[in-house]
Amino acid sequence: MEYSKQKSTKKICYFLDTDENASPFDINMAYDAGFDVVVPYNNMTADKVPKLVQDAIFSRKPNASTAFFIGGEDTKEADKITKKVLDSFVSPFECPVIVDPRGSHTTASAIIAKIIKTAQAHDINDLSGRKMVILGATGPVGEIGAIISARLKCNTIITSRRKQYIKDLARDLNKKAGDDASEIIGAVGITDDDKIQLLKDADIICSVAKAGIEMISKELLEKLQSKKIVVDINLVPPYGIYGLKPNYDNKEIYPGIFGIGALAIGNLKSKIEKSMLKEASNSRGKKIFNYKNAFDIAKKLLKIN
Repeated sequence: MEYSKQKSTKKICYFLDTDENASPFDINMAYDAGFDVVVPYNNMTADKVPKLVQDAIFSRKPNASTAFFIGGEDTKEADKITKKVLDSFVSPFECPVIVDPRGSHTTASAIIAKIIKTAQAHDINDLSGRKMVILGATGPVGEIGAIISARLKCNTIITSRRKQYIKDLARDLNKKAGDDASEIIGAVGITDDDKIQLLKDADIICSVAKAGIEMISKELLEKLQSKKIVVDINLVPPYGIYGLKPNYDNKEIYPGIFGIGALAIGNLKSKIEKSMLKEASNSRGKKIFNYKNAFDIAKKLLKIN
């Protein structure tokens, strides 16, 4: 096998993004985490991966500081790209792979970690058996959040406006969560009547729909019983949950209902991603950095046992 005899010292991250434009956010984060060079590829598809990966790895010494970051809105294609990257490695030319399409793994990890920390502040030390409803869960963050929730043994419900789609998504997520996880259930949540049936006995409610969509109105909020934790990742008014502002962190927004806003989530998400990228930049050989690593980092940052 031929490879460059020049000493490989630069930390290089190849950023494979499914979107039309590779995310500047993730590019900046990679540089700030310690990579010397970040090479973005946009409109990535799995069929393009083998030649690109092998060109990258064979041109450097084994165990050179090379990493691959998988991003983009298309999570299904991102999964295929991840598999192709791993399959394209040839020992000893193997590298770390960071998986965080559209920030879903780091954001979802931040959400669940903040929920645990808030629950502990209210003397709830175990989320197993607690009911978590994720509203508008058809995006990347909702999907990964549901997987982490199920792996924590929460009674997890994800919602959408499309009945068959959410049923199929729940089936797919259950496979990804694994046999040891609790079941993820898909449900329709369109009207307030739909939502109140799902939310009235929920312990935790997460709004992860697209920006500018109010998932819980003032009228619906007033119908909810107390002793709930609510989370909203929406930074664009109207916010996803009425009265829950982005900077709130374990803030009582209604009697007995405590909210965590988008900025509280976002601040932790950025720290998680930077830490994960930094660890990847200092790693050698094949290692996958995904929601499992991100969630472990989140718990360490929040000092959660």
